[in-house]
Amino acid sequence: MIRILPLRGLVALLYMAGVLSLSALPGRMLVGWGFSRGIFDLLHVPLFAGLALVTLWAVVAPRARRVVWVFVGLTLFAGGDEFLQHWVPGRVASWADFARDALGIAIGIALAEAARPVALVLRRESQR
Repeated sequence: MIRILPLRGLVALLYMAGVLSLSALPGRMLVGWGFSRGIFDLLHVPLFAGLALVTLWAVVAPRARRVVWVFVGLTLFAGGDEFLQHWVPGRVASWADFARDALGIAIGIALAEAARPVALVLRRESQR
């Protein structure tokens, strides 16, 4: 069974809304921020890694099921986000951006899994 903790789920939804808001910004506005296209392309990775971390924090389920559902769900979200950029002036949907999104999701999941043993020790220590 998969369960979403309400307040943590709200944080994940707000993060998703932030991602969609950034994707809806017209291309000329992004150019005005002074970042190169290459920098914006690379920002996909940490942006989606953070989304994966927040989403994993919100979802309660057996470990393997949680990881698979979060990866699949966020990858579908990333695809939808790229698809929506077809209608944003000065923006394009790209497979490369989608791949960077999926890489960010995988990195976020890997970070969460790597930190898991430390979190378990800290939880045990705090319950003493």
